[in-house]
Amino acid sequence: MSPAAPMSSALTLDRRELAIIRSVLYASLFEYPLTLEQLHESMLSVPLTPKQILAIYDGNASLRSIVEHLDGFFFPAGRFDLVAERRRREARGRAFLAHHRRLLRLVSSLPFTRMVALSGSIAHLNLEDGGDLDLFVVTRGPRVWMVTVAMIVLTRLLGARRVVCANFVMSDAHLSLEQQDLFTANQILHLKPLVGAEVLEGFVAANPFVRRFYPNRRPASLEFLLPDRAAGAAARAKTVVEALLRPLTPAMEWCCRQAYAAHLRRRAASWRSPDQVRLGADSLKLHTQSHRRAVLARFDEEVERALGRGDRAAIA
Repeated sequence: MSPAAPMSSALTLDRRELAIIRSVLYASLFEYPLTLEQLHESMLSVPLTPKQILAIYDGNASLRSIVEHLDGFFFPAGRFDLVAERRRREARGRAFLAHHRRLLRLVSSLPFTRMVALSGSIAHLNLEDGGDLDLFVVTRGPRVWMVTVAMIVLTRLLGARRVVCANFVMSDAHLSLEQQDLFTANQILHLKPLVGAEVLEGFVAANPFVRRFYPNRRPASLEFLLPDRAAGAAARAKTVVEALLRPLTPAMEWCCRQAYAAHLRRRAASWRSPDQVRLGADSLKLHTQSHRRAVLARFDEEVERALGRGDRAAIA
């Protein structure tokens, strides 16, 4: 999908107004109304300022028939219920993170982890009942398999295997992505680093398509960043362990890759989206039940439907 795909409509809407509509509708697919600040950062393709967004919104009745602005949130017309739902999910998400803070600290302390970031719904604090901790991990060098196996062992020992889902682990030696669409850009936009915020900025720089979709993207929010322990015992221990393990890591990585890849392939028949799985030397992507295609298709449908509603409102 092109970030600036033209939309056909009889409405008096220019690309800036369409950008507002598309940005709000995309977030609404996840039942997530946007604050003005969030709408500004997630504005699709058009670099509007918050002041410009408000001026454009207030100046176009057709736009207001499609997108409502109430109690500080932008949402599709008639969906004020999303505001209460967002507040419920945010409270649930904050409690969930507080409950698992020790677990997240331990995962972030594993040797050869350079960045651990929240992703998916928990990164938005948009957690549904039964949600889990989706993590995006960057390793120091090509050690993605041993780090992944270490996370599995750790979470099993802590009785939290079903809670943590590290579904994308990649090496800092190869940060560029093959898939460069809106869904991927949005996932990257909302990553929240627990450790390694500077690595996230390097990752975004290595994938310029993110800024083509989201020109207003700012450095990641550090709301959930775990305290810097560079001078602490945990960080020193991690450095020592990495130094001790470094001569052994090629063999450990090979063994972990052979064993875990064989396990994954045995489960391949249960994958709903095998095209979204990568078992590479520098990256391990396990989006076995990806919603990517469904979300992008539904987004197109919602935009067309909203513009049709706007046509009817304009005529009335």
